[in-house]
Amino acid sequence: MSIRNQISAVLVVAAGTFCAAQTAVADHHAKSGTFEFVQALNTDYTVVEQSGTTITAGSLKGSVTITKSSGGPFEEGSSQTQVAVIYIKKSAAGIDLIADGIQTDSDGDKRFVNGRRSAGDIVVGGGGKGTQEIIGGTGKYEGITGNCEYTVAYLPENRIVSAGTCDWQRD
Repeated sequence: MSIRNQISAVLVVAAGTFCAAQTAVADHHAKSGTFEFVQALNTDYTVVEQSGTTITAGSLKGSVTITKSSGGPFEEGSSQTQVAVIYIKKSAAGIDLIADGIQTDSDGDKRFVNGRRSAGDIVVGGGGKGTQEIIGGTGKYEGITGNCEYTVAYLPENRIVSAGTCDWQRD
């Protein structure tokens, strides 16, 4: 291969790489989209019984993986760590669960979430449907808000799994 052909080949590869990188960067600035996720979390709860009400509080720690995505900063196959503080009141009237968390990706960018659930239980074999709100973030998630619906299942040994679908937008 002549030097001219070699230079041409290198330029074509470089141009292709540059265009692919620009597309990936531009994708992180998308204005809206959807994604699906699965979470695997460990619980560390403290329980207090009080006048017919069970109050449970503690932490959730584990991981979140994006299983499907329309694009943007939510890359299909990417995973994040998650740490959350959870507060649950259970009485004859039902369950009232609130969880505030931070999901951190491998770049160190953070997504802030707030989960709520008023159906189901928190015992092994229990679970239920709830909603999760994306309330902001840092880095590639800055200015992003959104709403998710999820289903959670409680497993033995203080573990839970959940799966959900989210719609998001960037302000």
